[in-house]
Amino acid sequence: MEALIHGLDGPRTAQQELFYDLEDAAAVIGWSVVELTALAANAKTPGEALALMKIGGLLGAQQEKLDGYAREVKEQRIARVEANR
Repeated sequence: MEALIHGLDGPRTAQQELFYDLEDAAAVIGWSVVELTALAANAKTPGEALALMKIGGLLGAQQEKLDGYAREVKEQRIARVEANR
């Protein structure tokens, strides 16, 4: 097992940074959708519940886009030459 993880402590490439940034953003959005759904379930008015569900739906669509972009980066269909630091 040690041989498998040897050398993984170095700096990430720009491509890796892009992939992990996209994955992280999608995960945060996914968490937000779950929280908004819970808030909508406990909303005080139907209008409030509807608004929260609409926001959750819009965020869910963005999460799917970011997941798709992350897959494209992993497949090297989208490339970044250098990281923005």
